[in-house]
Amino acid sequence: MRVGDGTTCSLGGRSGVARLGGFFDDTRAGAIGLSSVFITLMCFTGTAFVSDHIVLLHHRNVMQAAAASASIAATQHMGKLDAGLTDEELAGALEPLARRYVLANLPHGTRESARDSLEVTLTPDREAGVVGVDASADLGGAIVGRHIWGRLVEKTTASSGAERIVAPVDLVLAIDVTGSMASSIYTKGVFLEEDRRINVVRNAAQLLIKALYDQGGETGHVSVGLVPFNTTVNVGASRQDWVSDLGQGHKVIPTGFGPWRGCIEHRVPVVDPDDPDSLLVDPDLSLVTPAVAPFTSWFAPSTLEFRAEERTALAAEIGAAVNGENDWSADNAHEDYFGSPHSGCPRDEIVPLTNVRETVDLAIANLQPWAGGGTMTHLGAVWGRRLLASEWRDTWGLPEQLTELGKQKVLVLLTDGLNDAYDSRQTYPGNYRQGSVSRTEYSSQYTGYGRAGSGSVEEGYRAGTRLTGLTQDSEDRAILNTILLKACELAKGDGVTVFTVSAVPDGHPREQELSDRLVTCATSEDHAFVQNSEPELMKTAFQEIGRMVQGIRRTRTIVTE
Repeated sequence: MRVGDGTTCSLGGRSGVARLGGFFDDTRAGAIGLSSVFITLMCFTGTAFVSDHIVLLHHRNVMQAAAASASIAATQHMGKLDAGLTDEELAGALEPLARRYVLANLPHGTRESARDSLEVTLTPDREAGVVGVDASADLGGAIVGRHIWGRLVEKTTASSGAERIVAPVDLVLAIDVTGSMASSIYTKGVFLEEDRRINVVRNAAQLLIKALYDQGGETGHVSVGLVPFNTTVNVGASRQDWVSDLGQGHKVIPTGFGPWRGCIEHRVPVVDPDDPDSLLVDPDLSLVTPAVAPFTSWFAPSTLEFRAEERTALAAEIGAAVNGENDWSADNAHEDYFGSPHSGCPRDEIVPLTNVRETVDLAIANLQPWAGGGTMTHLGAVWGRRLLASEWRDTWGLPEQLTELGKQKVLVLLTDGLNDAYDSRQTYPGNYRQGSVSRTEYSSQYTGYGRAGSGSVEEGYRAGTRLTGLTQDSEDRAILNTILLKACELAKGDGVTVFTVSAVPDGHPREQELSDRLVTCATSEDHAFVQNSEPELMKTAFQEIGRMVQGIRRTRTIVTE
């Protein structure tokens, strides 16, 4: 240390301690001896201050990291606790966890010193998804602070908060819009409009959108897409270049067929001719773009000719008309939905990734159930993956992906039903005559794979699809379930975080079967929300997804010694 005119002092050698001893032997005393005393004291004190400063800086950094770790842990755990807890009860429930994290993140040498003196105060904020943590403890080590000024700097205090990461994330909502989504979430009781499953899901999904977009105006780092599905998806009527035909292909297009609505059929897998059990290409599940393998446009054939002679004979026998599922003629080919070539095609189009919140809000608010064919949940995973894939950005008309460190790709897949394709074999003469089926249509409904079972092209069957030649409904379901899990695995293999949500009412006879499948599909058991059909539970599920999607980071740290 240099003092005044450059005189050097040191705690070692004679320049400090020896001078002090010499002063007492110096009979002259005077200015020189007195100066030696002051210089020596300054050396001791200055060195102590420097030592304290280094120690306190270290303590500050240690406590800062410990408080931040506790805040992150408490924030993550907050969403798992009962939503009915008061802030005071919530803080009390989280405080032991925060204490453990503070102590766990202190060096071993200071942990024991801090254990008895540690004070932790929590400030939870559910709406912001944040738990603030104030932590103070005696970490020891100060020389001047401890021995001269007592408790003045005995404790190091740190205040740390955490909030969800606002960027970057690409998220796709894949939502079931089958006809059952118009049903009530309850199996019994009065049917209210707000209890419709689609309304419950729309309200909950909008909470997730709000959580993603309401982050300090940083919407440019959040992009959301939407995939409504039943047994097909609507890519938009403007994408005619995606299809190889407009209603022709394996079916005959009638005179007067209205404009294509935008729905497409599944692409038929390419099988090795030398090994019928081996696939060469599976465009149905792949990221192959329509520029390489075009789709076929959706066109639900008329059932007026469906087993026409058989139906006529049955009608004469029972003395009543035998209706097909989709009876229409060229005269009403322009009809908008039922009884038309468009029957079963959802009107809700896929929404590519966008950071324009109004676009997503409007699309969710307009979601409507569109009955037809059954449920094919794998479409949500397949098309969600295509929305998130960089290989498809140009196909969707999106700009080239900018490199963003740590960007998340997220798929939220919601369904209220088990995979199924309604089978015409349930309505053969015997069953129809006995009235043993729940509907009166003498045919299976049309799906993206055509009709279930085997039959002629004129009757709406397709050769080479996954539903061709099946002999019982359980086989249909087993195949569709296998496809779903394969689609989920492909998405997760791309690095997509997969959340699954069930809207099946409590008490449904096959609720557990669907729940188990959705847990397998999800990234982990924590990413599956399978018992949440009631409005508040559904909202809680989507709010928790929002917190998990956004992740956690430290945002503010204030430290005092």
